[in-house]
Amino acid sequence: MEADSAHIYIIDETGADDSRTERLIRLARLYAAEEAMPLPQMLCIAKGEYGKPYFENAPWLHFSVSHSGGLWVCALCRCDVGIDIEQHAARDHAALSRRFFHPNEIEYTRRGGTEAFYSVWTAKESYVKLLGTGIGGSFSHFSVVERGEISGDRLFARFTSIPVREGYSLTLCRWDDE
Repeated sequence: MEADSAHIYIIDETGADDSRTERLIRLARLYAAEEAMPLPQMLCIAKGEYGKPYFENAPWLHFSVSHSGGLWVCALCRCDVGIDIEQHAARDHAALSRRFFHPNEIEYTRRGGTEAFYSVWTAKESYVKLLGTGIGGSFSHFSVVERGEISGDRLFARFTSIPVREGYSLTLCRWDDE
């Protein structure tokens, strides 16, 4: 699947016989072949200051991965990318919203229920993955909701919600100028 020139791979891990690292490298090679992009014989994965993984010897190839409820997703792209998938679960969404969300997002999820909660959560997660910072202490200091809808305008980011399976939310995030 393609979204804004990023390739999105969605894998049901039920019965999977490969490791996530093996899978990532195999998909990176597939993507590189489709894009006529050179890759070194052996791909080396390193981690940034806050734990964001990257290909140390192929800095022109960017990726982001996420997993939830038996699904594993990977976004591969020529530019920075973040992706998050969440399986909807019975949780205290109001308490989680108060703890992790900006006031704009709390109101949005209060009105929109479970779907809205997971739309906000996956947008926020995909954004911090794009940044490479993780959810840390600043998760509530920015908002992905503007004028009553999910928007990356103030963050200079673009969110793409991708339908995947009933009971899941999946969001891709890229810089707005890419």
